Amino acid sequence: MNSSALEFAITEWTAILGEFGVQEAHKTDIGASTTGAQRDIPAVLRPENRDQVARILEVAQQRGVAVYPVSTGNNWGYGSANPVEDNCVVLDLSGLDRIYDFDPELGVVTVEPGVTQGALRAFLDRQEGDYLVPVTGAGPTCSLLGNALERGYGITPFTDHFAAVTKIEAILPDGSHYRTPLSELGGKEVDGLFKWGVGPYLDGLFSQGNFGVVVGMTIALAPKPDTVTAFFFSTKDDAKLEALVPTVRSVLRALSGSVVAINLLNSQRMLSMMVPFPEELAIDGILPPDEVDKLASSHGVPAWSGVGAIYASKEVARAARRTLRRLLGPVTDRLVFINQRRVDAVRSVARVLPKKLATRVNGMATTLSGALEIMHGSPNEVALPLAYWRSGNLPAPDEPKNPARDGCGLIWFAPLVPIRANSVRAYINMIERICPQYGINPLITLTTLNDRCFDSTVPLLFDRGDATATARANDCYRALYEAGQKEGFLPYRLNVDAMNILSAEESGFFRFARQLKASVDPNFILAPGRYVHTNDPSEA
Repeated sequence: MNSSALEFAITEWTAILGEFGVQEAHKTDIGASTTGAQRDIPAVLRPENRDQVARILEVAQQRGVAVYPVSTGNNWGYGSANPVEDNCVVLDLSGLDRIYDFDPELGVVTVEPGVTQGALRAFLDRQEGDYLVPVTGAGPTCSLLGNALERGYGITPFTDHFAAVTKIEAILPDGSHYRTPLSELGGKEVDGLFKWGVGPYLDGLFSQGNFGVVVGMTIALAPKPDTVTAFFFSTKDDAKLEALVPTVRSVLRALSGSVVAINLLNSQRMLSMMVPFPEELAIDGILPPDEVDKLASSHGVPAWSGVGAIYASKEVARAARRTLRRLLGPVTDRLVFINQRRVDAVRSVARVLPKKLATRVNGMATTLSGALEIMHGSPNEVALPLAYWRSGNLPAPDEPKNPARDGCGLIWFAPLVPIRANSVRAYINMIERICPQYGINPLITLTTLNDRCFDSTVPLLFDRGDATATARANDCYRALYEAGQKEGFLPYRLNVDAMNILSAEESGFFRFARQLKASVDPNFILAPGRYVHTNDPSEA
């Protein structure tokens, strides 16, 4: 990048945003990342409205300076606010935080990039909006828009968050505005109610792409059901997994609409939620299988645990519980149903227990309560301690957790796995074979995206303060990707250090994507390297 071009651009951006809107990037702030990614970031721009975003992109085009938009930057495990390539100015959109066009009758709302899960929950509570927030385990400070654009998902109704997007508003790389055709034709209201609009569906280009800066997104919200009942099940015998997997598929098909998603977690993943990492038992950072078995036995952790929720009226919920007992009973050792009333009862019992046991029971009740809040569409930090299991400093209880700022080492490997017994077993064998070779404990979660496909999230946890451990974790990711590519288990999203994997692809899809990119962004100034690369590998 030409240094004089950057200086001119910063001068012009300062005139647009003011001195406080153009800031230096600090490695401990905007440049911090749980993956260990480190980029040279010349500056951070913080616009407050869409017109400023458009003018920023116009300057970027004129000066040939690359910009990289982020919503809140709290993209834990995927790169946080770091660009894919060096020398990109970060466009921090967290200041665009309006919530508008909420329709309490039809259940749609429009959000800007800086609107977090927690902010939408607070908004709906003020409006007495009886709808669920599409939450994830990433916490209340994370952007709804950013998660949807990365095709994130949750376990509440409307599991697929991008599928719930009905309309997108964006600024194109030349500073012009993009609106969907129904809105441009005068049908603004119906545009927000019908995802596909009319004519070619172009909104999808902005999902996992670099074709524009999304500044507004209309999403459909799932209504609050009469009841939300969590169910937990487990099996002590790993060999029962082959029977459990097709049963999960049967549950989703039998209870479609009432049970929308199910998580399966292996014993190590459960232990990471219950006990601090036992460093004294580890060998080269890995817990030996016999030590895992001992820990699991002492804490009552089974080989596989499952969790889901019933979203239904009281009558339908009763019938759903009967169906769950019929289907899951033969392949599990335990099946329990939990609601907040039962959690409160557990806390009451803990008051009369010996102190050590009471602490353990209260800890379990707190975790259950947090899980129930998530199922009710209320974001919280119940899942965030995972990021701190191997490294990082937990903040004070009254401070929000920020794994990137707090020094945590975390990279997510998130491949798709068919809901088929032999496929799941082959996948688990792959994870358990590769992760220990790189000093990574194989913590496995399988989450149903539908009744056909799991997404598995494997947290590669490491000591980010150790350069060798950081390099090994990134090497582990590459090894998992390459093995998964051979066996058919490919990730649904990539971290910023893994995007260059796609640059080697010479398929018709990527050639077409590059052609589209060149047509709307001929100077390649917007998020270079993000999923769609600028150069054909055959020309390199």
